[in-house]
Amino acid sequence: MTTQFKLIFTICKDEDEARILARALVEQKLAACVNILPNVGSIYMWEGEVAEATETKLLIKTKSDKMNDVFVTIKAMHSYEVPEIQVIDVATGNLAYFNWMDEVLN
Repeated sequence: MTTQFKLIFTICKDEDEARILARALVEQKLAACVNILPNVGSIYMWEGEVAEATETKLLIKTKSDKMNDVFVTIKAMHSYEVPEIQVIDVATGNLAYFNWMDEVLN
């Protein structure tokens, strides 16, 4: 069983960018909540080279019908040429939390 809720991951260059993006998503009612996880170590391939950075991860809690607008907002506000955007379908969880999300995002 899948709910109408999504968990979207993205990563930002630093905590300042992450806070600006998180606040915009919540203020625009595109996310009920965004968790900010600073100081995430990342090792990745970029332009044929192994790169390493300390970044800030965002966990964005939203609904299916808001997902595309979240994508657009991330792409518009993000400093990276190719921002990470990954989505997890939320299968189950605390019904009271889902009710709160539904109320906040309507």
